[in-house]
Amino acid sequence: MGVEEEFFDPADWLPAPAPVSEAEAAAAQVVAAEQLAALNAGDDPATEAEWADIVATLEADLLDPDQLGWAPEVLASCLAQAKTALDVAAGLEDGDLTRCMDDAVRDAIDQAGRLATRTESLTYALAVQVHARGLHTAVGLSLVDWVRARCPWMTVPQGSALKQVVEASTHHWGAPLDAAVREGRTSLARAGRVAKVMLRLRRALDPDQAEAYAAIATGAACGTKISDAELGKVCTKLLTDLLEEDPDRGKDPDDKDTPDPAPQALRCVTRHLLGEGMVRYTVDAPIQDAPMFDGILFGPLAAPVPGPEGEKDSRDAGQRQYDAVKTVVSRGLANPGAPASSARASVIVTVKADPETGRPTGTAESATGNTWFTSTAAGRYACIGDLTPVVLGELGEPLDLGRTQRLASPGQFKALLVRDKTCTFPGCTIPGSWCESHHLIWWCRDGDTDIILLVLLCPRHHTVVHAEDLMATVVGDVVTWHL
Repeated sequence: MGVEEEFFDPADWLPAPAPVSEAEAAAAQVVAAEQLAALNAGDDPATEAEWADIVATLEADLLDPDQLGWAPEVLASCLAQAKTALDVAAGLEDGDLTRCMDDAVRDAIDQAGRLATRTESLTYALAVQVHARGLHTAVGLSLVDWVRARCPWMTVPQGSALKQVVEASTHHWGAPLDAAVREGRTSLARAGRVAKVMLRLRRALDPDQAEAYAAIATGAACGTKISDAELGKVCTKLLTDLLEEDPDRGKDPDDKDTPDPAPQALRCVTRHLLGEGMVRYTVDAPIQDAPMFDGILFGPLAAPVPGPEGEKDSRDAGQRQYDAVKTVVSRGLANPGAPASSARASVIVTVKADPETGRPTGTAESATGNTWFTSTAAGRYACIGDLTPVVLGELGEPLDLGRTQRLASPGQFKALLVRDKTCTFPGCTIPGSWCESHHLIWWCRDGDTDIILLVLLCPRHHTVVHAEDLMATVVGDVVTWHL
């Protein structure tokens, strides 16, 4: 005997629908027509804006239905899909591309350029996150090195531009530039040029000026009709306009001796690689510092120096000026404890001393050789100045100034000034205060740092002596080079 099954139908429990009258149907049609007319009203800007908001909301819902923002999964998925599509497109061979019509090639070039710009935008946005989170500093790398380790195809200039724009984005005036790069309205290279200039100019600008200057430069960088060369002229014009402003702007009216704040704030030294084996250094100096640099570039250190046989100096003016700068820098680095000004600011006085008591005896002589005074006066000067005791041997050679060091000590260097006075290379008259101490028996050849084995050489002739492996002998206070 079969069992009859009963099924539950919810419709059995619902009331029967009321019939729609003709009047209600007509009213509904009127409402639908009004809504359709509102959506199709293209002439109303407000309606267009509302419609754009609806479309944007729908697109956002499709990409991120949970309203969680750009989740990591969405970012990774979009990048993976983009890479796959680009791999397919880039894999087309010439035979495939020849089938494309001219319009298709033009459109593809345009789209490829836009994709490159958007890729730069995304790289920049991610670099901002790296900088903010300190991911590069956590592993002891600069931002440029960290990014280039993951993007080996990125050149150093590209990495530098990226770093400068990221740094500019941390300032209030950098917001327009940041937005321009994120939106793809300018390239990182052009934005980096603007950022580099603004990061320098900001030190001489107040907040309002910085925003105005940044707006001008950013607008130029986004201009499609402004070439890179013209953008460079815009950036240079910003600098010159700043320097040509009222020099008293930003200064205390009662302070007449304070230098112009703009040039002082813009002082800098930049370094650029020119190629294999050469580096260019550019110095931007305030006008009040120019005499100091001119004294080096056009002073005695840059004068022609005859050769050992009186032959003409083979260096041109630029080479002599470079050697003069190198001499000044070397003077400050090669003498531990003796800054570059110490030899010019102090006076060395030599006086014979009693070997048993150590007291000065006899006549004292200045290092210049044209001033003499008593040993008592020398002792008095020692109370008010910098005294370096120098014991002279029978032939006038300095003795007993110590050893067991690689570099000459400050005391030994001053002793060399007393003995050699100038560069010891034949024909050279470079003052000893701008020279370096040279080991006659090189340190790497087990030479000692004894005064008898040390001589003064200017940086240029120091290089020559090492290059040609020249030797000299010292007898008393006379140095003889064997050329």
